Amino acid sequence: MKKILANAVSLGLLALSLSACGAAKENSNLQTTAGKSSAEEKNQELTDAGSPIDKLDVCIGPSPETMDPQLNSTLDGGTMIMHCFEGLLKYGEDGKVLPAMAESWETSKDGLSWTFHLRDGLKWSDGQELSAEDFVYSFRRLADQKTAAPYSYDMLNMVAGYEEATKGNPEALQVEAPDKKTFIVHLSTPLSYYEKIAAFVSLVPLRKDILEKNGESWSINASSYISNGAYQMSEFVDGDYIALKKNPYYYDADKVSVNELIFHLVDDDNSAYNAYQEGSLDVTSRIPSEEMASLRNTEDFKTYPMLGTSGMVFNTEKAPFDNPKVRKAFALAIDKKYIAENIFEGYRTPASTFVCEGITDPADGSSFVEKTLQDYGTPFHPDDYEKDLEEAKKLMAEAGYPNGEGFPKVKYLNNAGGANNTISEYLQSAFKELGVELEIDTQEWKVVSATQHVGDFQLTRFAWVYDYNEPSQLLNVFRSKDRNNYGRYSNESYDKLMQEAMAESDGEKRSKLLHEAEQILLEDLPMAPMVFSKDNYLVRPNLKGMQHLETGNTYFMYCTRTE
Repeated sequence: MKKILANAVSLGLLALSLSACGAAKENSNLQTTAGKSSAEEKNQELTDAGSPIDKLDVCIGPSPETMDPQLNSTLDGGTMIMHCFEGLLKYGEDGKVLPAMAESWETSKDGLSWTFHLRDGLKWSDGQELSAEDFVYSFRRLADQKTAAPYSYDMLNMVAGYEEATKGNPEALQVEAPDKKTFIVHLSTPLSYYEKIAAFVSLVPLRKDILEKNGESWSINASSYISNGAYQMSEFVDGDYIALKKNPYYYDADKVSVNELIFHLVDDDNSAYNAYQEGSLDVTSRIPSEEMASLRNTEDFKTYPMLGTSGMVFNTEKAPFDNPKVRKAFALAIDKKYIAENIFEGYRTPASTFVCEGITDPADGSSFVEKTLQDYGTPFHPDDYEKDLEEAKKLMAEAGYPNGEGFPKVKYLNNAGGANNTISEYLQSAFKELGVELEIDTQEWKVVSATQHVGDFQLTRFAWVYDYNEPSQLLNVFRSKDRNNYGRYSNESYDKLMQEAMAESDGEKRSKLLHEAEQILLEDLPMAPMVFSKDNYLVRPNLKGMQHLETGNTYFMYCTRTE
């Protein structure tokens, strides 16, 4: 949801989903993972903490780019979808991967086959039986290039047969359903953290008969939006709200304490804030940046940790940003500390690397960022901006643009909301230091997202929230074939390192490969990192049980209300 490139909400106000693993045990030739978890037990405790809620009104962003789980690439869209659909596994608030449609799963000794065992009696929201074949259909649809799914490569490139599947033969993808309750994924190379991928929202099951009957409109009409999760869609009024009602066929319906969940689709932070102040919203993540200081110490204001990196992407295929020296100059000209401390008032931290704070290193579980800074280095000096600016001016001269002479006027594609406008204006002043004039092109979110996907921009905002705690989750975005690689960056050495890292099971060796790959990015700078993310919400003080994941997604289905 984020996966997903999570850029549906403002650069300052983002949210998406996380992961980890169930308890493991050995059984002859198999390693079996199943989970009865503390997180599941906590859900019941949370429900017991207050009264069930008849209707909950929330706002986490504007109209979603899409409600199709396989076409979505945004954080807020992913959160909405996660309330309607559920995959083989799901993410827990504590970072664990939990059983979902699959009650248990096991891995072959060679790590190449993952077998998932579905629960008894699973049904769709219309009461029809859900079977393992629904996962076979969904996985192969995701691989089909006709679907044009942004997460196809990220979620499936490790599955055997993926390359052939993308060339017009989806049936080549090596997934199978030997019976109604068993789903098997065959990998081309062992992947120790595959369960984290299996929990991602793009890999939820879909109904073949519904999609074939309704075509692209299946996901915008409540009557055809047949789901398998906690909720089913009852209304979709684009630009206004999406109404969800509790799904009586959901296997865990007894734990869902909110009967009706309304996502209000608001594109303006002030409008969302006013609606909260007036009492018509119970929760909002849309908060005007100028209100942050006054809200900081109120009981309604909540700040949550989040794994995310925000910045600016360059279109590396088009001049002048096909020149690495120009990209590096622009990246160095940005005062990251100023953005973090002045624009975000300390609710962000300056980013001097691509991989964000909170991501663990495969070698020993320590901080990936700290290892980068200590053992590998970075070109950025957040505490010495003047040094970075001096280097930026030097690089512009080396690129043939001393003091910006002869450099064309450039355009920055942006969507309104949160701190985005303030950051755009700051970038205008920052690039003036290089003698460059920046034009701001502000569009509604849907237009920005579509334009990014086709690469029709020079500069654009970037906001990535990790789908799970893994360095490659962001680094994968910059592989040549990745659909989220909006800037069309391509480097054979980088691709090779990332491929080797995926196939490597030794933690120390894998860590080295990933750090070396990040160093290439820090030299080529297809994206200028600015800040590492956190997430801010306004939440009614009597609302309990809201679960915010460090990947940014929020579960509202377990909320209760106290007197």
